[in-house]
Parts: sequence; C-alpha cells; structure tokens
Amino acid sequence: MAQRPLVLDSDPGLDDAVALHYLLARPEWQLVAYTAVGGNVPVDITFRNARALAAAYGIDRDVPVYRGAGRPISRVAIGSDFHGPTGLGTRILPDSTAPEPGTGAVLELLRLSRVHEGELTVVATGPLTNIAVALILDPGFARRVARLVFMGGAARVPGNVTTVAEFNVWADPDAADIVVASGVPYTMVGLDVTHQAPLTAADVARIEEAGTPHAELSAAFMRGYLDSYLTFTGRDHAFLHDPLAIGVASEDTFATVETGTVVVGTDLGLHRGETVFIPDSAAQSPILPEAVRNRASGKGGVAVGAGTENFTADFVQRLREPLPQTRIRD
Repeated sequence: MAQRPLVLDSDPGLDDAVALHYLLARPEWQLVAYTAVGGNVPVDITFRNARALAAAYGIDRDVPVYRGAGRPISRVAIGSDFHGPTGLGTRILPDSTAPEPGTGAVLELLRLSRVHEGELTVVATGPLTNIAVALILDPGFARRVARLVFMGGAARVPGNVTTVAEFNVWADPDAADIVVASGVPYTMVGLDVTHQAPLTAADVARIEEAGTPHAELSAAFMRGYLDSYLTFTGRDHAFLHDPLAIGVASEDTFATVETGTVVVGTDLGLHRGETVFIPDSAAQSPILPEAVRNRASGKGGVAVGAGTENFTADFVQRLREPLPQTRIRD
C-alpha cells in the first residue's frame, strides 16, 4: 500500500495521545510532521507532551515535532482541567532527546504543503490556530492541501463547554471561522459523531491485555481519560473524539457526512464557538444574510452521525496490535 503524507496538529491531551497511537497503527499514512498547538493546556506544555509522546511511541528520531502558535487568534483565555495538570493526567513522560527543529509549526505546514502539493492530509485534533495562521500568511495553503480533517464543532447537538460550543472551536473561534471560510477541503468531525464512539473500561482492558508497551501506555492514558469523564460528567464511559478524526481521514465508513457551509460564532458572548451548519439544500435561502450566502468557497463536509462501521471496535483492535515499522519522513 502506498503511504500518503499526513501532518498531525494536536494539543496533547489524553485522547490526543492515543490518537497518535491509532494513527501510527494505520498503514496508509506517512506521518511527516507532528505539530503542537495550545488548547487543553498551554502550548509550552503541549509541545513538551508531543515530544515526549513521539519518544514513547518510538518515532522521535524519524518524525520532527514542531511548536505552534503561542496564543489563540481570538485573544481569549483557554485551558481545561479535564486532562489533568500535565495534559496527560498526572503523568510526566521523559522528554525526547531529539533536537528541536529550528522552525515553527506554521512555517513547516506551509513548507510541507508545497513539498506534497495536492497530496498532503492535515488532521487537527486541537484548536485551529496553527492552520488559521498558515492561511493568513499564505492563502494558497488552502488549495495545496488535499484535505483537512479537524475534530471540533457541534452541528446539531449541544456543545460540551457551553450549550452551543465544543471546546476546540470555543478555544479559538476566529481561527475556526478563518479555516472554514478559506476554501480548504475540510471535514468537520464534531460531537454529532464523536458521541457515537464511546469507550468503556472493558475496551481499555482489552487494549491492555495485548501486553505490548505501547498498548499498556495507551491503556494507562485511557484509564485516566475515563476517570476524568466520571469526575467531570458523571459518565462511566468516555468518547473517542480525537482518534475518530484520524478514523474519518482514513475511512469514509466511520461517519455519515453531509456537505454544506459552516459559520462560527466569533462574538465571544453567548454564541462564542457555535458552529452553525447550513446544508447545501438551504445555502441559498433568501432569509440567510448575504455574507453567508456568498461563502460558497467555504463549503465543506460535516460529520452528522455515525457511519456503517464501528469505530470503537477498529480503534481497540488496532491498539492491540504491535506497531508497524516506523514511517520515515521525506
């Protein structure tokens, strides 16, 4: 199978950590860069976590890790206790000994979009700050990227940080709106579909039973993730938000996707981070504001429900298997 180049833009994050494991377990992808963005915790911490995760999963000598933007475009205070003080629960992994790149995430995204023009997939599992800054610096990034899949938003269901907003979009709503209006070919993987991908303690036990170091590490992250769900929401199960973005990028059977226009609430009031989805069938309604009707270039795909295949089952099975040989970047 010919591998396709992919950049993972992430704010690790417990489910971000196992999203990396799931990505490495999929043979179709060549991870060419791992970029950090602030979100669950500030970027200083997510960058360190990304480096440590690259080392823990055995790729830090082959896949460079880049530090992203230092603050959201929206100039809002963000952060969450959900993923613990380190972003990886209470765990502090050893830092990678690989040298830090001399450039940042945004410039590397732009460079890779030229090297792999028309072929590069970007999967974003945190706020869209790095992607938006890349588009501001070079709007041509939108046409050079083959596809952007991002975890974020809530099209037809309530939010998880306010009644209307999902965390990643709420954390930098201006960035999200820049991205969905840019013309980049995108798929939004939000709460409409991630809440159809539950993870239970029994699933974690099956992963841990595999007995490989990587499976045991991911199981430890997932136990912490389940604990957070119980503490913060009272649920006895979690949702595979970030891994599902990798899944949707890989296979179209994991989600039901509709095409339309997304407009993000950027007023920082009650509608901060709201993702209003206007399906194609309603996009030219005369009751819509003209500015919305004119956003034809911002059309994309929105995952509105589960697909025909069970994502959780695929996730558990792939994390049980030994990781294949490391993908070497170009």
